[in-house]
Amino acid sequence: MKAVLIEDDAVLNRTLKRVIEKHYNVMAFTSPVSAVEYIAQSGADVVVSDIRMPDMSGFDVLERLKTLSPDTAVILMTGQGSIDESVRAIKSGAFDYIPKPVETELLIYKLDVVNEKLALKALADTAAGKSGVVAVSAKMEAILNTASRVAKTGSNVLITGETGTGKEVLARYIHENSERSRRPFAAINCCNLQQHLFESELFGHKKGAFTGADSDRKGIIQSAYGGSLFLDEIGEMPLDLQPKFLRFLETKSFYPVGCPVQEQADVRIIAATNRDLSVLSDKGGFRQDLFYRLNVINIELPPLRERREDILPLAHHFMEKFKHINTQVKGIHQSALLCLQSYDYPGNIRELSNIIERAMILEQGDTLGCESLNLGCPVEADTLSLDSVMKRHILKVLDIAGGNRQKAAEILGVDASTVYRKLKEYGIG
Repeated sequence: MKAVLIEDDAVLNRTLKRVIEKHYNVMAFTSPVSAVEYIAQSGADVVVSDIRMPDMSGFDVLERLKTLSPDTAVILMTGQGSIDESVRAIKSGAFDYIPKPVETELLIYKLDVVNEKLALKALADTAAGKSGVVAVSAKMEAILNTASRVAKTGSNVLITGETGTGKEVLARYIHENSERSRRPFAAINCCNLQQHLFESELFGHKKGAFTGADSDRKGIIQSAYGGSLFLDEIGEMPLDLQPKFLRFLETKSFYPVGCPVQEQADVRIIAATNRDLSVLSDKGGFRQDLFYRLNVINIELPPLRERREDILPLAHHFMEKFKHINTQVKGIHQSALLCLQSYDYPGNIRELSNIIERAMILEQGDTLGCESLNLGCPVEADTLSLDSVMKRHILKVLDIAGGNRQKAAEILGVDASTVYRKLKEYGIG
């Protein structure tokens, strides 16, 4: 992380520079004008600036950087006991503030929060570049590679996996990477349809076909014409409708309810289920021939607990999604990161989304903590020293990375040298 320090007191400037450079790359300036010129040319991830300076105040620096470098986080050093300055700093858009005289441990903690946010954002941005699929794990990389190849074909796809693993997101990824990407993507959950209306929802109906059919209505198959139709929880499709749907898969033709005229529809089918359709078909709960027709390509999504590398980028992704709920929250506490990575997520990605949304609502500070996450983490997690939490966090990530220190550094969002240095401090060769 690239930091810039702006402090007009030369002695304090040197002192703070020595503190910061032990942890991050830092350029120090006594002139705010020179600092702003430097940032305009070379950029900065974070600026730590005094407020009361000649020529340009810290608030002036903040306003200039909103235009010159809007992604740069600004931490303002406020006067001792100056509540007005602290409130104004936050209202003006500062990332955070720190009172003078500066406590060096607090300063480094504030910088660590910025660095963690940048690291998570980098992971999430890299992951989200894959048509909305947030993933950095080797398992998901392999799945996305398979999905990319499958997308180029017109074959039916069956996506399997536990509830909440992101089956619809993967279906959209396949659609968006196919030749049908400019055509509609339609989705329907078979669990949500009333059995007596299922056929009508799928194939459409003619006016008067049944009580309540007051006009002609297209089914979802026609709505997806030329594109892709995602059928979630396909195992819930009524048995008496399955032969008609099988016929559609084989001929691309169907009869709307109440219509004697056959219609055609060019639609790619992507189905998904959290059930074992082969077992279900053996028990007579699903047609075996339909299962074979759907299961041309099977992609199984692993549960989140089996791809823990994706938890942090997903958490940041959801923090960004829900940041409108609580604009005060700037990052995640190290102990909370440990909680997030240790939890098993029986509800998978959907549960993680709910956890972050709830935490954003409940959090009263500027950093998400274990209490807001409400994951039942050990009480001592909050009382551990920052270094203890960091050690456990690094060792956990190293284990996830299979001992690969370069991979662990990528997951943590730091240089490999930082990981090597920390492991040496912990007595791990």
